[in-house]
Amino acid sequence: MSGCTVREFPPPPPPPPQAIVLEGPPIRQGVFTQEQAEATARLLLEAEELLSEGRVDEALDRAVQVEENYSESPGSSLALWVSAQALRALEDWIEAEEATEAYADLISAESAAYGSAYLLRAEVRRAGNLAGGIEAVFEIPAEAEETDLLGAESLATLWASGLATAELRDLIVEAPRHPRVLPVFVTELAVRRYLTGDESEASMLASEALAMSPGPEIVDRATNVIEGRVVEQLEVAAVIGGILPVAGSPAVSRLAQEISEGIEVALAVDEGEFSRPIRFVPIEDATNPVDVASAVQVLEGDQVAGVIGPLQEGLLVAAARSRSAQLPMLSPTARLLPQGAQGVFSLNGIDPGAGEALAALVLTRGIHDVVVLHAASAEMEEELRWFREAYARGGGTIERAVTYPPGATGFRLQMGEILSLNPRGLVLLLPPGDVELVAPQVAFYGVDEIPDLTVFGNQSWTSDRVLQSVQARSTEGVFAITSWVGEGEFGPGWNTFVQAYEEHFQRSIRLPTSALGYDAARVLLRAARQGGGTPDGTLQALRRIQGFPGATGFLSVVDGRIRRSFVAVRIENRRLVLLTP
Repeated sequence: MSGCTVREFPPPPPPPPQAIVLEGPPIRQGVFTQEQAEATARLLLEAEELLSEGRVDEALDRAVQVEENYSESPGSSLALWVSAQALRALEDWIEAEEATEAYADLISAESAAYGSAYLLRAEVRRAGNLAGGIEAVFEIPAEAEETDLLGAESLATLWASGLATAELRDLIVEAPRHPRVLPVFVTELAVRRYLTGDESEASMLASEALAMSPGPEIVDRATNVIEGRVVEQLEVAAVIGGILPVAGSPAVSRLAQEISEGIEVALAVDEGEFSRPIRFVPIEDATNPVDVASAVQVLEGDQVAGVIGPLQEGLLVAAARSRSAQLPMLSPTARLLPQGAQGVFSLNGIDPGAGEALAALVLTRGIHDVVVLHAASAEMEEELRWFREAYARGGGTIERAVTYPPGATGFRLQMGEILSLNPRGLVLLLPPGDVELVAPQVAFYGVDEIPDLTVFGNQSWTSDRVLQSVQARSTEGVFAITSWVGEGEFGPGWNTFVQAYEEHFQRSIRLPTSALGYDAARVLLRAARQGGGTPDGTLQALRRIQGFPGATGFLSVVDGRIRRSFVAVRIENRRLVLLTP
């Protein structure tokens, strides 16, 4: 026995790993191998993990590999779901919507993922400002999983809180009778009617909402209306901040005060229109870049959805650079925007649409060669750039750009150069305060006597101040563009603003500058409501602004800039005569 050795047998090999094959339909019917099915599962599991880690591009790459190479494998349709989520994160809204719709078309209506697909489509349409955003919420199946229905209610709440009351009423009448989505809009209207004193209609609307199948949050809100506990249960819809240097120099302080008055009117109007108030946090002592940087940190700590201000270009640059994320900023007055800064807007910035409209006007008069006179300032150089690009696209050429230094009062040399060039078209790009100086000298030096000359002006030529203060001979026959829609008005919402201002302050409006504060606040208030009170949501909502009827014009956001709609006019006897297309 002592001479025997104990023989050890090796352990049995582990069983082969069980092949993972995903359930669900393929993208395309066809033949597949077991190896292809396993590769599909492996790629999609990797994609889901990468997506959860925020590695969006890599997740999209795995999904695309499945779509291109393994579309016949079981469960390959999940690649479309991953692609849709990744494309949404990358803000490729159109491709995300297409992927979501393709996924929804493949899966069964009985599938648990069916409602999720329709919810994602609704979220993509809203975030990407695609057509049919509200309609997509109503298309989320009423039989979807509870988590998807709660998501539908949250999305509907965002839409409802951002609609004006008249829009809300129209939607309730016309919308499908979705048992979970429609009660959100009905309850929102019930709360608003309660706050305006019509408790009878409010109670009736709340009962109508409860008679459907609302979720717990909507049930609580409708019940509060019936039991008269609306005010106690009100939530703040959002917080917005302001950086307004009321404590600055006298000139800046006056400007800030006028802008603040417009904001105050906008907040008063907003409180009367919507059921959930927005809290405004102004910082009025930030008068230098260091203070502005500190103010931004304070407002980010208050979790504001966006900021009105700063008013001056330099401080706006400092504020934009101080953000820890893309906190939206909307200056009522800055003429130039920080280069490369995303999510920074101005109501008074150089408008590319103005240059484009002016170029179109010159071209429609059959003039393809012009001389331009403009101030040698950064803002006028930018306005010239937009005009030049649009004019060149239409086949036009600027023969000479004649400049004068800002603050100049005499223009003999410039007028002499223009006379020597003998142009058919003369474009005068002037800051608002310079028209009174330049226009009389065009006539004084005989420039207006050049044979067959047509004179064109930018919007500065169309203000009431210019039309009334400059001699009629100096403006007669000038072709120009303007965003001001009516005589004595600056925009479609001007009369409404004036009425609200005078009712609020019990005095006549002093200066139109306050309308810029009013419009800045109204635009940001709407975006904060529609964006759910978050900076990202507010920024997305700002990018969706189209044709907003402001006191200072029809406002739209195009390519990260606020633009107005412009029309072509001819000045005749101190009046603007609209040119028909």
